[in-house]
Amino acid sequence: MLSVLIPIYNFDVRAFVADLAEQAAALEVDCEIICFDDASDASFKDLHKQLADTPLVRYIESEQNLGRSKVRNAMEREARYDKLLFLDCDGRVVREDYLAQYAHIQSYDVVYGGRVYPKDAPTDNALLFHWYCGKQKEEVDVAQRRQLPYKSFMTNNFMVRREVYRQIKMDESVKGYGHEDTLFAMELKRHGFAVTHIDNPLEHIGIEPVDEFLRKSANGVTNLARLIERGQVDNSIKLVRTYHRLKSMGLLGTFSRLIMMNEARIMRNLKGPKPNLLWFDLWKLARLFLEVGARS
Repeated sequence: MLSVLIPIYNFDVRAFVADLAEQAAALEVDCEIICFDDASDASFKDLHKQLADTPLVRYIESEQNLGRSKVRNAMEREARYDKLLFLDCDGRVVREDYLAQYAHIQSYDVVYGGRVYPKDAPTDNALLFHWYCGKQKEEVDVAQRRQLPYKSFMTNNFMVRREVYRQIKMDESVKGYGHEDTLFAMELKRHGFAVTHIDNPLEHIGIEPVDEFLRKSANGVTNLARLIERGQVDNSIKLVRTYHRLKSMGLLGTFSRLIMMNEARIMRNLKGPKPNLLWFDLWKLARLFLEVGARS
């Protein structure tokens, strides 16, 4: 028995849910799909009200925006079954046996299926950086993910036993976009729960304009600074590892000032036709230093 849980915020999920509902109806086990709208704009709510008439789908609306972590905790409480499959709303099914692969798994703590991006680059240049960054950093094959199971975990496409989720949950103090998956993975590791990686990806279609993607990336750095302050992340995270290394060498302050002096040049590169991901990483590292300094 499987509960598919999709938090929705300002994204049209009708095609995604229709594909999932078709697969759910063909399963040999009971399955439900819960679509939980987290206070989307009225135009999206109007689109999604029809979901309530889709077989196997339960549609719920929240009057207040709960946020990425709190809404997932609320959905766990709504679920009927103990197999919880959490999906981001901006996904697309790419395999006919997608739900069946999860439904057939019996022994597990957490299972992560992976993420892919559209094969072709977007024609809109404003979308190019998010697509390119996703292809390079998030589209990781299962063999590589298995080498670093906790580091490779993301929350866009994972199944978890209810008993495990209730011990960990999403930390509701992590606000906005970024690193709620990092913290969840660190807590799984600390409690000794295994993350199993399988080749069962969803395609990420919610590619955002570069300005919005960079704004969310900056918020993610803020969240990461908070986790460093609390001692909730370790050096398995590359950005954290580099931060501590430069700090121990006494070079972090000078490095960060140099990077931020060139922020305008870096932004032009990231928004251009040939973005350099090294500049992106250096920019995040410099912002991390400033964020941690501001909090201490």
